[in-house]
Amino acid sequence: MRMAAFRVMLLNLVRDRGALASAFLLPATVFVIFAVIFAGTVGGTINLKIAVADERQSEASVKLVEAIFDRSSLSQTVSDDGLSSAQVRELVRTGAADVGLIIRSQGGPLDKPGESTSAPLQIVVDPAREIAVSIFEGALNEAYFEAFPRAPLRSAAEELGRNVLRLSESQTQELGARIDAAPVPAEGEGEGFRMQPGMEKVTVAGTVGVASGVSYYAGAVAILFLLYSSVVGAISLLEEKESGLFDRLTYGPGGTRALVEGKFVFLVAQGVIQVTIIFLVAWLGFGVDLPGHILAWAGTTVVSALAAAGLALVFVLLCRSKQQAQTLTNIVVLLVSAIGGSMVPRFLMPQWIQDIGWLTPNTWTLEAYNEIFWRASGLDAVVLPWVVLGATGLVALVAANMLARRHAG
Repeated sequence: MRMAAFRVMLLNLVRDRGALASAFLLPATVFVIFAVIFAGTVGGTINLKIAVADERQSEASVKLVEAIFDRSSLSQTVSDDGLSSAQVRELVRTGAADVGLIIRSQGGPLDKPGESTSAPLQIVVDPAREIAVSIFEGALNEAYFEAFPRAPLRSAAEELGRNVLRLSESQTQELGARIDAAPVPAEGEGEGFRMQPGMEKVTVAGTVGVASGVSYYAGAVAILFLLYSSVVGAISLLEEKESGLFDRLTYGPGGTRALVEGKFVFLVAQGVIQVTIIFLVAWLGFGVDLPGHILAWAGTTVVSALAAAGLALVFVLLCRSKQQAQTLTNIVVLLVSAIGGSMVPRFLMPQWIQDIGWLTPNTWTLEAYNEIFWRASGLDAVVLPWVVLGATGLVALVAANMLARRHAG
């Protein structure tokens, strides 16, 4: 009996191509996507876009900038000798750069981090990209001590002269000359003696704290479940077709068009309610400023629901059976969501995956929510995502009507 049960399940699995793909192809495919995303990070390379403004244009500042852009952990940069500090802040605010660095004209010498209380380096931060900031801080430290390898020794000597020993001016000069003449430490030497270069952070977008991260994942989860629930709801078309109800309904007033559009309206309404619940929890539980952006949020939510509903109907009507649609739903929704940024922030992905992401509704939805909650942009900043998502939903609805007529025939 045990072997008979085993044999029946094995035959069912082998005969069902969708089940085979879901059981064995889907896990490997999802693994490949995440491996591609994180392999670069583990190997030391990540697609960070860094904007730099050098207000000093001195020999030391140029040396530091060159060392920064030599970092293998920064594979992409947004740099220009003519960038101003205001331009750097704007690039970070709009998301064109992940992190910004301003080498300030004020502040102490670059190669003497302890000499002045005013930090010569200013890191421009988007709080929604704290991971990128942490990575850049590590790369900046490496670049700083590569550009100024004697800086820790010089700072320690100056601190010693101020607080422990009283050195004459000639002794101070002699000590400085000896430090300058000392051999540059070999790579890996003196790791425990390194000091923090003089730098400070300035935030230019979003809300500092938990709310900034929550707003991202509220949007990410919202579009993921929009897609999933829309497909599950649209599968009712295939259930009705298998039961014969679909054919009877198509002979009623309006035919297949009325049936498809009725389901479309329901899926949109269901999706809007789902997203509303998610963001209400984000507002009440985590402080996301939903009331302050209610109009932009509402518009984004509606067009996202339109796109999800339309694409779900097309996807389901392209399937030959309810079982095939149910099996492929997990594969398609997970893949689209992974590539589109619902599972991993897009700036961590290789550039080619980021480019593919623009073909998914997830990326457009997340970009719209980013503009609203992180960058506090006006309605003009979300017009393009609205147009793309809204047009996608309407075009998909037209395609779904055509496919439904084919099923009725």
